[in-house]
Amino acid sequence: MHLFDTLREGAAFGAEELHLSDALMERWTSLYPDDPPDGRMPAGMIAVATMRAYSSLVVPRPPGNIHGSQRYEMLRRPSVGERLTTRIACAGKELKRDRRWVHFDTETVGEDGTPCFRGRMTILWAA
Repeated sequence: MHLFDTLREGAAFGAEELHLSDALMERWTSLYPDDPPDGRMPAGMIAVATMRAYSSLVVPRPPGNIHGSQRYEMLRRPSVGERLTTRIACAGKELKRDRRWVHFDTETVGEDGTPCFRGRMTILWAA
């Protein structure tokens, strides 16, 4: 279990792959029909790649964590068909007014290693 006291700044949690398949893009378009396909990943899908990596790699987590904030920087929009790799690491933690906040940095690269986007998530850690 990843507890606040045992999480270390700089700790890497590995990498998660996401294939921007036609099927994934069709599912996205069915949810967001006003986001017309143009052969590139919609910017809103950054959260999909990032949250899949977090949910898959930062385990086990204590129940009751609350997603506090996230911000992203788009470097390039990957093409449909591309395989993306997202890495996640603990960027730091802080105790503020008796609340445990953990910051995670993410970086997503394309198949050739070219950066696509990066971000930071802040989670209110339950234990």
